[in-house]
Amino acid sequence: NHFNVYLRKGPFAPWYLIDYERNAIAPNAMGKFEDLLVATAKSPAMLFYLDNQTSIGPDSLAATRARMNPNFKNRDIGLNENYARELMELHTLGVDGGYTQKDVTEVAKVFTGWTINEPGKDPGFTFNPRRHEPGPKYVLGRTIQENGEKEGLDVLHMLATSPATARHISQQLAVRFVSDNPPPALVDRMTKTYLATSGEIREVLRTMLDSPEFWSKDVYRAKVKTPEEFVVSAVRATGGEVVRPAALLNAMNQLGMPFYGCQTPNGYSWKAEAWVNTGDLLDRMNLSLALAAHRLGTMTDLDALLRMDGRNSTTSNPSTVDQKEQDLEEILLNRALAPQMRNAVLQQLADGAGITPAGFPAQPPANQPPGKNAGAARQAALVQMIDLAAPIPPPADKQTAVLAGLLLGSPEFQKR
Repeated sequence: NHFNVYLRKGPFAPWYLIDYERNAIAPNAMGKFEDLLVATAKSPAMLFYLDNQTSIGPDSLAATRARMNPNFKNRDIGLNENYARELMELHTLGVDGGYTQKDVTEVAKVFTGWTINEPGKDPGFTFNPRRHEPGPKYVLGRTIQENGEKEGLDVLHMLATSPATARHISQQLAVRFVSDNPPPALVDRMTKTYLATSGEIREVLRTMLDSPEFWSKDVYRAKVKTPEEFVVSAVRATGGEVVRPAALLNAMNQLGMPFYGCQTPNGYSWKAEAWVNTGDLLDRMNLSLALAAHRLGTMTDLDALLRMDGRNSTTSNPSTVDQKEQDLEEILLNRALAPQMRNAVLQQLADGAGITPAGFPAQPPANQPPGKNAGAARQAALVQMIDLAAPIPPPADKQTAVLAGLLLGSPEFQKR
């Protein structure tokens, strides 16, 4: 997410993602940040997403020859600053990192010639010297002498080892794992570790995990799950067997976090404000009920979960509903609900408020125009999405399924 790319950028983007995950992100995620930075800079996914593969130096051999072509006016020949800007603003220094527009232009010149070999045939990184801007460049007060591809490596090293980058990366990690507003003292210590270890991500995380701030009561369960975290954790908590993965991806789409679906380079937010509002929480509740009712592409055995560790809740005796609900609290939430919240769950079960026997809200009336209001449109989209997985047999115990769905949709389960 820090090095965001977009699935729908173009026809090659989905294929580039495989290489991006496997060869750029995964091998370098717990190593030196500079290695990760270089790997993403050379990835066809990033080159294609931020258009660097089309960037050509204004005074390069390729541009000079293009200008001699009578059809030059119809060709897109020139410098592209997209990657240079996001490299400094998002990937390294941060928006307040001290760079200027002049630095963006100079860095863009540095990375001319960094391109994709043959997008449709051999989509690997290549350096094309014919496209590279000749002469020295001036970045952040330093002179980068003309040196072909190595110019880019020199700039990436300079950025990766900058104190501004150390702080920006530490801040991002702390927001991801600790708090939407992490304590400055924690970020300071993580920044010092970054600089002392030349950007060893593992050691920066170790500093974070060993800190008293990470374990303090103030930040315990203070983070709200993103849609991806919510969907995945709900499947894991119920021991779900994923039968139709596409249904889960559709669920993430509906919750506003499509897989690699953030079009802007800043990626999805890790903060609660982006994901918590009345409509989003209603969608999460509806999806929770659908998941527990086997209408989200998964199959669960909640009765088997209730029998774990000697539990003996039956599946049909009404006198065991309270105990069954408390057992599910321990299984799904790993903690007990406050009495007021527990009573609300049991009351919803008793009332059957808006819950069909299949565990999902009824469809909007047929005479209601689509899109008449946001709630109806959202519900209709959810119904259509979940119908994709309808053939999966329903759970044997609908009461337990509804209880599980209500708990998965509760505020307690939304906390990470």
